[in-house]
Amino acid sequence: MTWKNHGKWQEVEGRECTISLEPRPHYCDRGNFIAKIEAQGALARDMDWCDGWPRYYFDEARAKAEIEAWLVKRKQAL
Repeated sequence: MTWKNHGKWQEVEGRECTISLEPRPHYCDRGNFIAKIEAQGALARDMDWCDGWPRYYFDEARAKAEIEAWLVKRKQAL
């Protein structure tokens, strides 16, 4: 998977989604990074609150690994 760097934020494309990863202010206690998803098509219809977006992470490498694992599990990996 290829992450595109847009300065302060990054994104990765899935078959029916784009996931962005952004740093959060230092004072935030939920995590240092937030991941947001923009889903389309069947994926958008299939997702619900249990999918847990947005997601918060403390470590960038862990965030990317978890996002990539999610893309594989949901058959969205390109």
